[in-house]
Amino acid sequence: MGVLDGKVALITGAASGIGLATSQLFASEGAQVAMFDRNADLVNETAREIGASALAISGDVTDEADVEAMVASCVERFGRLDIGFNNAGIAGAAAIHDHELTHFQHVIDVCLTGVFLCLKHQSRQLVAQGEGGSLINTASINATQATKGLGAYCSAKAGVAMLTKVSALELGEHGIRVNAVGPGHTKTPMTERARDVEGFDEAMIGATPLERLGEPSDIAQMVLYLGSDASPWVSGQLFYVDGGITVNELPPGFNMLESSLRRPRGD
Repeated sequence: MGVLDGKVALITGAASGIGLATSQLFASEGAQVAMFDRNADLVNETAREIGASALAISGDVTDEADVEAMVASCVERFGRLDIGFNNAGIAGAAAIHDHELTHFQHVIDVCLTGVFLCLKHQSRQLVAQGEGGSLINTASINATQATKGLGAYCSAKAGVAMLTKVSALELGEHGIRVNAVGPGHTKTPMTERARDVEGFDEAMIGATPLERLGEPSDIAQMVLYLGSDASPWVSGQLFYVDGGITVNELPPGFNMLESSLRRPRGD
């Protein structure tokens, strides 16, 4: 038996990276999984690979109508909702004095407002069901670690950390737990351009006590813990899954502005 037998999970940014790894792990642990992503072709393909326990839904987390329909589609297919993993995100680098408003706002819209919209509509369903539930958000080590060039991303992820706490405070009376994961540098499509920069991986590994980069499966294991009944009295927390890098300093001279990460890229 799996630890999520009988549970229904809804995962955003589910077509690749951390979202895909979590969808696969949840399905292997007995959950029925609704996979939401803006890349319709890819999310349909990955859901087919998982099998009958997975449902592909395409849409945009910044569009409230899409998010509301996402929850409705999940409930229509599987009859209920137990776990929400709000993982969709993008990044991109620019200096504060040269940061275009449209880019800054886009990162905030996806990484912070998108999480808010998911929490809003997932929690409505959980409150209506009256049986509690678990909501998990993807923050980052950048929720507290400032990094040059990541003004929008750091601000959004800090917002996710606080939104997690406020949501836990408000929803606790309904038996709904709300937590966040804070990945360190993890090998996902969103981090590919950074990892193409000469010396980047080596510098990050050197600053990480466990001496390796993260795998999406590393983050998925923490999400599984937070979504399962193994964490019944855990709420309002941000859990770093980072190989220990937050107990160290980032590499000297590390500067996202020098890594040509100028365009947003999704998880």
